[in-house]
Amino acid sequence: MMFEHYFKILFMNKANIIIPFLIFVITFLFHKFIIYPVEAYVFLSENVVHASYLYLPHAVRIIAYYVLGPIALIPIFLSQCFTFILFNNGELFNTVYLSTISTISIYFGFISYELIKKDNLFNINNTVDWKKIIIIGSLVSLFNSTLSTLYLNLEKGHNYFYETLNFTYLIGDVLGLVFGMVLFILSLKFYGRWRSNFEIKS
Repeated sequence: MMFEHYFKILFMNKANIIIPFLIFVITFLFHKFIIYPVEAYVFLSENVVHASYLYLPHAVRIIAYYVLGPIALIPIFLSQCFTFILFNNGELFNTVYLSTISTISIYFGFISYELIKKDNLFNINNTVDWKKIIIIGSLVSLFNSTLSTLYLNLEKGHNYFYETLNFTYLIGDVLGLVFGMVLFILSLKFYGRWRSNFEIKS
């Protein structure tokens, strides 16, 4: 399909590892200033302050690693630290710790899928397997939500995090991944049409 062609052009060059950093920051800002206010109004702010029901940056993390492989962990980790400290006023230790958990969870999720399916994830031949990305994204979210919830539960010292936060992490990551992929596909289609029209005019 045409959009898959532009998908490969945009991300398959490993020199473009800066792209995941920039897209993560953009989606994080979109979440913070648009999605979070709506969630805070609907679900109350204390219920979504640590985890979202629609976390779009998760899509960036999964797609970046799926295409670039382990090298994507570098911009992913740095983008998380950057956004949490700059825009969430995060404490340095908590930011680095939770960013590390999130980054390691990506690696664990992909490796787990490889061990189960015996599949090579780092070569995209003819098509982009979106179902595979959703499955892997769910595994990554399971690792991330469990480890992050345990840490926050120990830090805050009450059962709210253990009972509800883990569920919110899972739902938010998976829905964010699905919604993010839809936006990504639509963006690639729009870019493909624009580029085709531009080439025709040229």
